[in-house]
Amino acid sequence: MLTAAKLVLPALVAALFVWGAAWCVMRTLRPQMADTAAVGGEPPRSSKAMAALAGLLFVCVLQLVFCHAAQANNPGVGLAQAMEWQFYGNTDARHYIDLAQYGYGTGGAFAEQELMIVFFPLFPALLRVVHLLVGGSYPLLGLAVQGPLFAGAAVSLYTLVSRRWGERQAVLTLALLMASPAAVFFAVPMTESLFLLVTVRYVLAWDRRQWGRCAVLGVLAGLCRAPGGLLLGLAALELAAAWRRGKRPVLASILAMLAPAAGLGLYFGLNQAVYGRWNQYSVYQWEHWGQKLGLFTNTVRYHLDYLAAWWGDNRKAAVGICLAAILCILLALGLLAASVRRLPAAWLGFGLAYLAVTMGATWLLSAPRYAVGLFCLPVALALLLQDRPRLTCGVLAVQVMVSVVYTWQYLHGWPIY
Repeated sequence: MLTAAKLVLPALVAALFVWGAAWCVMRTLRPQMADTAAVGGEPPRSSKAMAALAGLLFVCVLQLVFCHAAQANNPGVGLAQAMEWQFYGNTDARHYIDLAQYGYGTGGAFAEQELMIVFFPLFPALLRVVHLLVGGSYPLLGLAVQGPLFAGAAVSLYTLVSRRWGERQAVLTLALLMASPAAVFFAVPMTESLFLLVTVRYVLAWDRRQWGRCAVLGVLAGLCRAPGGLLLGLAALELAAAWRRGKRPVLASILAMLAPAAGLGLYFGLNQAVYGRWNQYSVYQWEHWGQKLGLFTNTVRYHLDYLAAWWGDNRKAAVGICLAAILCILLALGLLAASVRRLPAAWLGFGLAYLAVTMGATWLLSAPRYAVGLFCLPVALALLLQDRPRLTCGVLAVQVMVSVVYTWQYLHGWPIY
C-alpha cells in the first residue's frame, strides 16, 4: 500500500501542476482564451467597512478563545504570562519578538541570534515601530496587531474580488477564507495576516494601475516572506497577456513588476551586511534544520514515509504534520487545477509557483499555514461554488468542523507549526 501510494500520489500532484501550468501559458499567450471582462465594480464604502469589521471581529473572537485556552493550559498564572507561554514557547513567534527587540546580529543578545537571519524583517520591523509609538509588551503587541492586519487583508480581498465578480462572490470568498482550517494562524503572532495584506494590496494596486503604490507594496512583500518575490511572476504574466492584446507596458508598470525582486534584494543585502554573505540564510537553514528548496513531489513521498513510521508511536505528529501536508498539497493543487478556466491566468500562475516553492521544502512542517496565506485559493473555491448554494453550505460546514478540530489541536499542543 505504501509503495503504491508513493508512486500514485506524487504522480497525481505533478499532473495537477502540469495541467494548471499548461492552461496558464495558453490563457496568457492566446488572446481568445484571456480572462473575461469584469462583471463587478468597486464596492461601496459601507461594504468595505463591513468586510474590515468582519475581519477584525474574526481575529478578536479567536483571540478570546486563545485567552481561555491559555489560562486553562497554564493555571495559576496571570493572563499575560499564560498567553506568552502559550504562543511563545515552541513556535517561531518568539523569534520575531526577539528580532523586534534586539535585531539581527552575530552576538548573544538572545539565544541563537546568529541563526535568526532565516526570518524575514518586515514583521519584526512593524512590531518595533508599533512599540516605539505606543509602548507595551512585545509579546502582547505581536497578538494585538493581528486584528488590524487581518481587517486590512479582508477588506482588500473583498474589494479585489468584488471589482471582478461582484459583491456576492466577495462575501463568499471571505467566508471561505475565514472558515479555512488554518485560518487560526491569522490571529497568532506570526506573518500570515501581514503577508496576505501586502500581497492582496499589491494585486489590487496593479488592477487599479496605481504603479507607485504597487511598487512600494511589492518591496514590502519581498521583505515579508520569500514567496512575496513571486509577485514578480504574477505581474510579468499580466504584462505578457496585455502585450498579446496589443498593449505596450508603460515604464512604471515594469518598475512595479520588479519591486518584489527589489524587496528580496534588500533581504539579501541584509544577509551581506550582517554576515558578509548574501545567502547566509540558506546556509543556516540547511545546516541546522535540513531545509532547502526541493520538489513538492518528493515532499509527498517523504511525508508518506514518516506517516507510516510515526503512525504507531507518534500519532499526533503523523496526523498534524504528515497527513496534513499530504492533504494540503493535494487539495490546493486540485483546487487550482479545477479552476483553470475561471481564475485569472496570472493568479493561477502565481498560485502554482507559490505552492511549488512553499510545498517543495525538504522538511515541510507548516503546509496548512503556508497555504492559508495564498489569496487565490479561496477565490478559486468561491468561483467553483458560484450559483451552487447547497454545495456551498456543505463545503462551509465541513470547513468549519475541520477548523474547530484543527484549532483545538493547535491550542492543546499538537505539533502544528
